[in-house]
Amino acid sequence: MDEHNYHDDCFLCRHPILRHTLIGILVFLGAFAAFYVVTDWHFKRMLDPGVQMRKMEKMMLRDQKRMDKMIRREAMQDFNFQRKAENFIRVEKNPDNYKIIIDLRPFDNDEKNVEVKTNGNMLTVTAAGETKKHGHEMITKVSQNFMFDENVDLNKINKIREGNDYIIFVPIEE
Repeated sequence: MDEHNYHDDCFLCRHPILRHTLIGILVFLGAFAAFYVVTDWHFKRMLDPGVQMRKMEKMMLRDQKRMDKMIRREAMQDFNFQRKAENFIRVEKNPDNYKIIIDLRPFDNDEKNVEVKTNGNMLTVTAAGETKKHGHEMITKVSQNFMFDENVDLNKINKIREGNDYIIFVPIEE
């Protein structure tokens, strides 16, 4: 019975509004202290040079991977175009002449789009064409140089068209 009277005599038991106010203040201070501690940890971690360097390193590695992927994609496109260019212009050698065969299909199927120039013992073949695919215009231009020995006379070249091929005959003199 003494214990019961002891609790009834407490100051906060007689003033419930003050008790609830103090509990509210203690809860607020506890929440504020927890928020302050977590925020302090976060800012200390965020401003830590070691953490920042690791983040920077990850970003640089990601950017380097993207750049490598882009370079590989561009190189593959160039390689595929070069492989196609080898199919556009090809050379065959016979005992009496060289035959340079140009596929005219990528060049609007017109031999006027093929330009042949000579300079000394070098022959330059330049072909250009325009194609429309999926609403886009693509311009294809291929230029290839051929270097010949002294036994070739580039002043006596002949050009003929056979179907989709434009053939340049370069005679070999003996």
